[in-house]
Amino acid sequence: MKHEEIIEKLRDDEHYYGDFGRQYISNSDIKNLTYDPAQFGNKIPDNPNFHLGRYFHQLILEPNKAKEFPIVDIKGRNTKAYKSYLEDNNLTYAITTEEAKNIQEMADYALNKDPDVSALIQDFDAKYEEPVVGEIFAGCRPFKAKADIISQGLVVDLKTTSDIFKFKRNAYTFGYDTQAFIYQHLFKMPMTFIVLGKVKKKYGTVDGYYFDMGVFPTTEEFILQGKEKVELAMQNYEKYFSENATESIEDTIINSPL
Repeated sequence: MKHEEIIEKLRDDEHYYGDFGRQYISNSDIKNLTYDPAQFGNKIPDNPNFHLGRYFHQLILEPNKAKEFPIVDIKGRNTKAYKSYLEDNNLTYAITTEEAKNIQEMADYALNKDPDVSALIQDFDAKYEEPVVGEIFAGCRPFKAKADIISQGLVVDLKTTSDIFKFKRNAYTFGYDTQAFIYQHLFKMPMTFIVLGKVKKKYGTVDGYYFDMGVFPTTEEFILQGKEKVELAMQNYEKYFSENATESIEDTIINSPL
């Protein structure tokens, strides 16, 4: 298949996250390959946080899709009405109208709070949900990535967080350093994270409400740490899962001095 045909196929999330896309390594594989290689290849189960994050992304990047997002007018998930709605519509998760309202306010805030951020997200030449595939390490399985936004010579990724003041620390824990390394290498341009707090807050000294919002460009140190972790992950991939694997994942135990 030609490169252009691969990219076009990966634009469809069903193929990107399905069997076709799983022939490529993605950032979501790296954490397992680094810390728990036996989990490599397992599908990450959907959960409410993924669902809420997906709706936030769609409101900003794909508003037409957001119109079709399953929203149910109930007060909470732990209710018979919610469970019945899922069963009747053959769904795993849906969001409530209250959740949808809050996420809509977050998206509106992200698009209108700062003129530079707004210009970056809504640039006339911006591309959204842009896939890419390519080789990072010679002879290793190829990688894939899908950028939220390509704009003004940057790869831009949207994140939501419960505590924006811990984002810099948590970025390493959540694997955003490996994501940045992979994306920068494949797209060949710098990466920046735009982050929105999930909680609507009231100002302490003036009237009005706000969401925490931050712009986090990536540093060389951040990228280099991500590279080191990806290298370790791929060493484990070669050891356990490549055609030339030297060890069986079924026989592996943790053996580490304290």
